[in-house]
Amino acid sequence: LVFLVFNLAFAWLYWLDPGGLAVAHGVDAEVSPFWRDFFFSVDTVATIGYGNIYPVSIYSQVIGVIEITLGIIYFALATGIAFARFSRPTARILFSDVLAVRTVDGVPILMLRAANQRHNLIYAAQDRVSLISDDTFGGVTMRRFHDLPLVRESNPVFALTWTVLHLIDVDSPLKILLDDPEAGRDIEIIVVLSGVDEISGQPIHARWAYTPREIRWDSRFVDILGQDGRCVRTIDYSRFHDVEPAPEYSHG
Repeated sequence: LVFLVFNLAFAWLYWLDPGGLAVAHGVDAEVSPFWRDFFFSVDTVATIGYGNIYPVSIYSQVIGVIEITLGIIYFALATGIAFARFSRPTARILFSDVLAVRTVDGVPILMLRAANQRHNLIYAAQDRVSLISDDTFGGVTMRRFHDLPLVRESNPVFALTWTVLHLIDVDSPLKILLDDPEAGRDIEIIVVLSGVDEISGQPIHARWAYTPREIRWDSRFVDILGQDGRCVRTIDYSRFHDVEPAPEYSHG
């Protein structure tokens, strides 16, 4: 659209000087002067130069110089924008459909699972989990973010899967779900994972959200890691979202 408007504008400038463009023999005379000037503008900005139409007046030559200069800048910007857009890597991070909570040594642990589907490394991966809830202050209800501390918030080399853990202790904002599951109907758990792509060196970001309905209590994720005949680690993505009952576990 910008390219079309650009050439229409310069066609109008050429059209202001009726004798500014010379037409070689054989050019279709039925083409109106404005559209003849439009096609000349396209040929000029694209540096095609068929030679069947060319400027003869000083005015048309000056307009041609201005158009070529702006055209070079336009194509440079368009090429840079297109390269930046299509060279940007997609995260392709797979998050589990549900959250699992199991108890270890009397402390409930919230778990979610993420997998790197790019099959290349993500360096310096960072994971942040936040709780969004409606809190009332002075009679005014506000939407607030509460960070959920994680057992490990970073992963130096994220290659296969990553199980993110949060301890639901007395200081956890999720403790309201332990006291009264119905009290947390309006909350939302937001997960944001970022890192640096190994191949392009560009940052990538992925986001997912959960509601209390997607929490599976007294459960754990099934094991999906394995090895093939060459001792290469594999992931069974068909069971990535599956959970199984998990009784309380104690190190003692």
